[in-house]
Amino acid sequence: MTDDTPSRLRFDTDALPVRDRFPFYCEAVVRRYTALDIKTQDERQFRGVLEMQRVGVIELAAFSTTPVEYERTSSLVRDGDDGLIFALPQSGMGWSLTLTQFGTHEVAAGGGITYDCGYTGHVTTAADSRFLVLKVPRPRIAGLLPRASRLAGARLDRDPVARQLLCGYLGGTYDIDLSGGGRAVELYDQHIVDLISLALGAQDDARALAELGGGRAVRRAAVLREIENLVGDPGLNAIAVALRLGITPRYVHILLEETGRSFTQHVLEKRLQLAAALLRDPRRHDRRIADIALEAGFADLSHFNRAFRRRFGDTPTGVRADARRPSDEE
Repeated sequence: MTDDTPSRLRFDTDALPVRDRFPFYCEAVVRRYTALDIKTQDERQFRGVLEMQRVGVIELAAFSTTPVEYERTSSLVRDGDDGLIFALPQSGMGWSLTLTQFGTHEVAAGGGITYDCGYTGHVTTAADSRFLVLKVPRPRIAGLLPRASRLAGARLDRDPVARQLLCGYLGGTYDIDLSGGGRAVELYDQHIVDLISLALGAQDDARALAELGGGRAVRRAAVLREIENLVGDPGLNAIAVALRLGITPRYVHILLEETGRSFTQHVLEKRLQLAAALLRDPRRHDRRIADIALEAGFADLSHFNRAFRRRFGDTPTGVRADARRPSDEE
C-alpha cells in the first residue's frame, strides 16, 4: 500500500462489466496498491475479490481469483521496497500456489511461504484459489531471524501451530475495523510478527522473545480449547491434544503447568463444569446421573461423585434438585 491508500479496501470484479473486470483489477487495484503486475490467460473469464487492511506497519490482504500470475519485475523492484510478503493459501485444487524466486517453491492450502520484494519473482495460482497475504517491513522479521541470510522461499512450517494460529487470527481480521490505532492494534501488530517468526523457525533468545510476546499465551489458549473440545472423551490425554496441535506432549504439560494447574486438573475442571451445566439443563432432567457423568467424560461414577462434591459442595442429585426448584421471584 502507498501512503494515500485507505486503511480498509474491498474490491469485487463482479461489480463491473465483464470487459472491464481484469483491466480495472490489474491497473487500478493490484498494480496501484501492491506494486505487482498481473497476468491471466483468459481476461473475459477472470473474476477476483481483493480485501486489504493496514494494521500498524503490517499490510493484510485476502485474494480470491481465477488462475493468475503475479509478477514483480525489475522495473518495479527499483521502487526500493524490500518488504517481506507471506502468502498462506487457503483453498484451491492441488498445488494452489507456486512461487518462483531463487528456485521454484510449491505450497498447498494450509501452508505458507515467503516472497522477498527486494528481488524479482512471480507467484502463480493454477486454479481458482484464495490466499491470505501479509506484508511486513524487513527489519521487523530480520531482527528476529539474524541467521537467515535470505528469506525468499522460506516456508512457514517450522512451527505448525504458530502457522495455524496465524491463519486463524487473520481469518477473522477482515470483519474487524483495526484502523483506529491504539494499544490493541499495537498488540495485534506485534502478535502477528511473533507468530510469523515462530513459524519461520526463530530460535534461542528470538524464540523466547516471540513466545513472551504472545505466541506462548496463544498456544496455551489453543491447548485449553482442545481440552474443551475433547472433554467428553474418557480417554482424553496430553498425547491426543499434542497430536491435534502438532506439538509434543511435554510441551502441553509445560504450557499448562505455568497456569498453576496440571493437565489433569484442567481436564477435571472442564469435565465438572460440563457435568454441572448438564445437570442444570431442564432438557436433561430425566437423564440418569450416570449417563450425564459419562457424557462429561467420567468413566468412574464414584470418582465423579467425589470430585463433584469437592468442587461444588453438593452432590449431583442436590445440584439437579436445586436447579428444578422455582426461584423466589416466581
